[in-house]
Amino acid sequence: MLKGHVFSKQIFGNQIFALFVNTFLNGKNGVSNNYKNGMQVTYSGSNVTIATGAACIQGRFLEEDISTTLSAGTSSAYCKLVIEINLDKQNTENTLNQASYKIVTSSSGYPALTQNNIVKNVSGVYQYELARFKTSSSGISSFQDMRTFLDFDSIYDEIEEKIADIEDGSAFVPQSKFAIVTGSINLNNGVGGDFANYPSGFNMNNCVAVSVGLDVSDNGTYSYFFDNLFKLAFQANLMNGFINVYSTAINDSGPSGNRDFIVVLMKK
Repeated sequence: MLKGHVFSKQIFGNQIFALFVNTFLNGKNGVSNNYKNGMQVTYSGSNVTIATGAACIQGRFLEEDISTTLSAGTSSAYCKLVIEINLDKQNTENTLNQASYKIVTSSSGYPALTQNNIVKNVSGVYQYELARFKTSSSGISSFQDMRTFLDFDSIYDEIEEKIADIEDGSAFVPQSKFAIVTGSINLNNGVGGDFANYPSGFNMNNCVAVSVGLDVSDNGTYSYFFDNLFKLAFQANLMNGFINVYSTAINDSGPSGNRDFIVVLMKK
């Protein structure tokens, strides 16, 4: 049976929305870093308190709207304070049964968490750790804040940057393979040259010159390899220890004076 989730008069199912959010976040869990008190955990004696805030766990949002205090007990134990999502339980209109705080314990070391693939299976248990600590008759000790954070503004900025990289093609090109060398050469009727240094990591044996541009008319407009107006040809020779950039005039007539150049290098 085919079901619609973003169609008129159709219900957008919670499991499909969780799939969308979890995909958007690339499977990351965490506390929102700019909402209320970020679910900060504090302790006093044998009690732990979770402050107001919100978290997204495997694509599902949870909010602490007031604050919640739990007793960790006085037994000697290693403890993890978690938010547990249990999709095997059923909610009611008035009660959230599928998510709760829980303190999981062990007498021999910090216990492993249960982390089923609840997005794919739409069932099972997933535990997200907020803090860990030890308990004894003296109270809580060795407390560690284990929250991770989701900065939604930065996530969106990163997505925009990736989209821009795809649009301009740079997403498909390893940036470390390329380098741009700039400088200027002095021309006499279109003829002249000069030397430039290799960028760090580049040398005559590991790269090639894929483009050579010259601002022939001295107006910020570059011609590459050949200028049809003045009949100039320019190139870059990759030498041992330096790059030789020069221009030649086919008809022995061309501009004079300093002209800026660009050389694009690509590692082999």
